[in-house]
Amino acid sequence: MKKIPFVLHGFGTIAKTHIVALRTLPVLKKTPFVPVLDTLVTRKPDVHKEQALAMGFAHITDDIEEAVSRESAAAVSVCTPNALHPESIRVAGDAGKALYCEKPIADNYYESVQAADQYPNHLTAQVALMFRYHPAVQRTSELLRQQSIGQVLQCKISYLRSGYLDQERPFSWRVSSELSGGGAITDIGVHALDLICHWFGDLAQIGGTTETFVNERPAQSGDERKVAIQVDDWAAINFETVTGVRGMVEVSRIAWGSDAFAVQIVGTKGSIVMDLEKDVIPQVHLLRGALTHMPEPVGLKLLPDAKATMGVFVDSHFAALYHFMLRLAGDDEFAGLAPTLADALRVEKYVDQVRKKEWER
Repeated sequence: MKKIPFVLHGFGTIAKTHIVALRTLPVLKKTPFVPVLDTLVTRKPDVHKEQALAMGFAHITDDIEEAVSRESAAAVSVCTPNALHPESIRVAGDAGKALYCEKPIADNYYESVQAADQYPNHLTAQVALMFRYHPAVQRTSELLRQQSIGQVLQCKISYLRSGYLDQERPFSWRVSSELSGGGAITDIGVHALDLICHWFGDLAQIGGTTETFVNERPAQSGDERKVAIQVDDWAAINFETVTGVRGMVEVSRIAWGSDAFAVQIVGTKGSIVMDLEKDVIPQVHLLRGALTHMPEPVGLKLLPDAKATMGVFVDSHFAALYHFMLRLAGDDEFAGLAPTLADALRVEKYVDQVRKKEWER
């Protein structure tokens, strides 16, 4: 069986989500290849060594150059803070390694373009805009293809998180303008915008506003020193696609008690409604009659079976990484599903446009 050895750069929550997906794949799916945890790259290799070895990593280092120089390495999974992504992308490309990169590509659109342009076109690359693999999203894609609700008129998305309302939550890279580049609109807004583009195509117009409600945080837990926050914790976006779909996106990291990823699509014959936090099957409401059957897209094969679910969030990461490895192995029956560097650049450009309009106010 062919092995696909991975270099994991980063050891935070999202890196561990990737690790869970990679370790679980050969348990849940019968494939002609098996992912291998080759090298962990972390700022604190001594601190994490014992845990990393227990996970199955063969090597631990703090040097990404050393990691990709290993002949065994085939792919690099980039899970570091946003501003550090370009260096990992450059190193992976120079070494001829496949790339699986967390979103966004970099902390600002200019750096993202530079990083994407430098990565060789002949190598397999994918960005972790993994909600494309969500079962409700895949089913919705097929419902739209079948024109089940007629001509689409409007789409509204509210992606609401709550963890940053607490003003005592200490400063971290996610609220650092230098490391993250942005707040809610950069962190979760790209997911919402990618779904809109995935379903309806490019945007003809975009506008919006961002706001920072919690404008300072403790430097560290229990520290009286405060750090000024310069990234948004809430944003509202209005858009129109080139196909004439109009709508709104609200993203928040301070929506205490209201966590949801709610989607409402309205067409001339009805609507599609879902909450991606919990729904695996979208609700279809028709003006007349009823939906005769819910489509089962071929891409659902990438997800764990219902009895083996790890939760829809991890399941979607699992499916995205599984697809990445299939593409790397030259076996891709799911055309148009994988989020490419170009796809990520598209939504990062739209985020940049909203933020620039804000700066000009």
